[in-house]
Amino acid sequence: MSRKLAYFISIILSLGFFSCEMNEIVPKDTYSCEFVNQLSFDNHPKAAIYQSILDENRKLGLVGASIMIKDQHGAWAGSSGKADISSNIDLQACNRFLIASISKVFTAAAVFRYIDEGMISLDDNISKWLSNDVVSQIENAEDAKIKHLLNHTSGIADYYTLKYELDRINKEYNNWRQEDVLKYAYGKSATHSLGATYFYSNTNFLLLGIILENVSGLSLETVYQNEVFTPLNLASAYFGKEIPIPGDVVKGYVDIYGNGQYVESEFLYKDELNTADGGIVINAYDLGIFFEALMKGQLISNNSLTEMTAWFDLPEGWIDEEFGHFQNGLGIEHNNTDYGFSVGHTGGIDGFLSIAQYFPEHDATFILLVNSGSYENLPRLNIYNQSLKAMFE
Repeated sequence: MSRKLAYFISIILSLGFFSCEMNEIVPKDTYSCEFVNQLSFDNHPKAAIYQSILDENRKLGLVGASIMIKDQHGAWAGSSGKADISSNIDLQACNRFLIASISKVFTAAAVFRYIDEGMISLDDNISKWLSNDVVSQIENAEDAKIKHLLNHTSGIADYYTLKYELDRINKEYNNWRQEDVLKYAYGKSATHSLGATYFYSNTNFLLLGIILENVSGLSLETVYQNEVFTPLNLASAYFGKEIPIPGDVVKGYVDIYGNGQYVESEFLYKDELNTADGGIVINAYDLGIFFEALMKGQLISNNSLTEMTAWFDLPEGWIDEEFGHFQNGLGIEHNNTDYGFSVGHTGGIDGFLSIAQYFPEHDATFILLVNSGSYENLPRLNIYNQSLKAMFE
């Protein structure tokens, strides 16, 4: 099932549920935050330009948006709109968002850290690190290698099925563990033979999260903290199985009827963000720091970075022309833009959409986090295109 189709199914299914949800009014300081060292971006020479791009496009149908840009003049971060509509709280540039599938790059980075430490190998069969009960119920798992999970060529079926979607919505709290989510891939036919082609599957990274735990003997929370968050001093970054969504994460919103009337979306995802394919919380500035450090070899070795960025062409049907995604690597996307190539990832879950791109040729970064979920791309695409033009021209 495509992510876009899954999104619309979730909206349709949620019609009977959102009306009984009471939107909690919270104190103004609930979303209080500040940048480490009290970073100020007011003196950036293009601050007014970037803020205007954000404000004008946010008015086209976004509840809120946060942006981080690094150009030749340095870093700038800004925000526009609301963190919480019911509580009437403005969004701040330091606020934390759900980044959904961008989390996969963090997972890939942790895997490569373990490779650098000699704990695992790209050519390890995943069956070496998974129980027989799991391997026996997932087609292709017996012979798939870690590299096949990282680059989505395993052929392992996506757990994100219609049944999964129904089950996650029909019960407010499922108390799912990652093993429970994995069962939605059990018994499903492989999408293709091992290594034959690219086919995006969330199951690949769910399995990588389980492998990271089994290799290390540590919780996934600790793995992320030890291998990514702490080494890069990402103060806003968070992942937690028991409490997937901290109280200061901005509210997400969905436009149920497509008429610009948004409702809070947390009831759609509140207990499912505990797996390695999409559960990380972070602010736009720290997300930009992560991608820059990763691509500069400050987190993984040069050998691992070379492996991660061994680009291959995407098959027809998986290309995203709007954001330039024509190639993929091992856990990371390669994009062609009017201003050179970039690396990064996109993410989306009910009420949140995000894009992250780092431009190695320019040492430049673009991060956009939005807390209103709609597959109407115009405002986000405008912010992306207009910001890149201002950055590079």
